[in-house]
Amino acid sequence: MFAAADALGSSRTGGVYVDDSGQPVVTVTDEAAARAVRDAGGVARQVTYSAATLQSVHRALDAYAGIPGTSWGVDPSTNQVSVELDSTVGPADTAKLTAVAERFGTAVRVDRIGGKLEKAEVYTSGGDSIRNVYSSLYCSLGFNVQTSSGNKHFVTAGHCATGTQQWYDTASGQYLGNRVRVSWPGNDYAVIDYTQNDVTAYGTVNDDTQQITGSRYPVDGESVMRAGATSNDLVGAVLLTSTTVTYSSGETVTGMIKTSLCVMGGDSGGPLYHGTVALGITSGGTDTDEACSSGVSDRRSYFQPVQEVLTVAGLSVY
Repeated sequence: MFAAADALGSSRTGGVYVDDSGQPVVTVTDEAAARAVRDAGGVARQVTYSAATLQSVHRALDAYAGIPGTSWGVDPSTNQVSVELDSTVGPADTAKLTAVAERFGTAVRVDRIGGKLEKAEVYTSGGDSIRNVYSSLYCSLGFNVQTSSGNKHFVTAGHCATGTQQWYDTASGQYLGNRVRVSWPGNDYAVIDYTQNDVTAYGTVNDDTQQITGSRYPVDGESVMRAGATSNDLVGAVLLTSTTVTYSSGETVTGMIKTSLCVMGGDSGGPLYHGTVALGITSGGTDTDEACSSGVSDRRSYFQPVQEVLTVAGLSVY
């Protein structure tokens, strides 16, 4: 039905919407256009205003953009430009926009809505998916950390960050910050400075369900959990606390924590922890293209000790 609307052009249709039954509806401005839509097997509804007219009204209202708590846009289901004012819009601005709207008659509808219009805030915690600007590289956030003066950073895998300076939150697309430290190979860590002030960085991991309050080096045999963008909430055990690993791609890392956990592609950089204690940053493992499950198995994964990173960089978890 979008093709039928496109064929009519913006002067003979008011746009397309999906009704309460899930049926696409093409709004049209004349009976001939309605017949064309029906002949194409679609549902037509005749309306007063064309898309071109409503878009022109929208552009006129844009001259008044900048009043906090206001929004407007074309609503094809009502064949109007919908203007909404939140609870913070005062009498003077309300009167101004109402007067402008009245110039366009029934082509504009003004509604008051409750609450306060705010930009969506980004929250990050360990295990969240992060990406580069081109969305060609996906890794996981390890732990949110801070300097002694309270400046927020996060740690992730160094092999993720060697070629990536700027990092973004995958879910929202929000820019997070710049890489300020990276070590790979030999070690496998990177530190990213939260240069974007609109991000709330929680001191938690695993979808914000587990608080992290401290950090240390691991203990052989202790039970551990990890989280990541691809797979998480997995339980295993520390097998070795300091391992030298050479990956199939040829890079060697030393001092890695070896565990019975499995990891998958995209989990790199994610957190390894025991209760509220941060232990490591996901580096790699075996069979990363296969699904993960909890428990000790023949799978192996390796983690950069996070305490080493925090000590070198002068950072701490919170």
